[in-house]
Amino acid sequence: MEKNTALIPSDTTADSFAMHIEALRKMDISDRAQMMFELSDNLRSIVESGIRRRHPDYSAEEIQRAALGLTIDRALFNDAFGGGEVPA
Repeated sequence: MEKNTALIPSDTTADSFAMHIEALRKMDISDRAQMMFELSDNLRSIVESGIRRRHPDYSAEEIQRAALGLTIDRALFNDAFGGGEVPA
């Protein structure tokens, strides 16, 4: 198998990256799904924290809307919320 070194983070050795990939491959599907959901939740929390820091006056609903505006297609967002810009 050919290794693509472009995928290896700059702070990671090729050997440790290979070990990481092997560990991921050994995980069963439910463990991988659980990890994916946790990563998704963590990312959403980070995005919302950034919005909250930039816009301390936003309500919880405005924070969720701004986060959604960053993650979905602009046309879909406008269709769902009737347009209007929510700075994120």
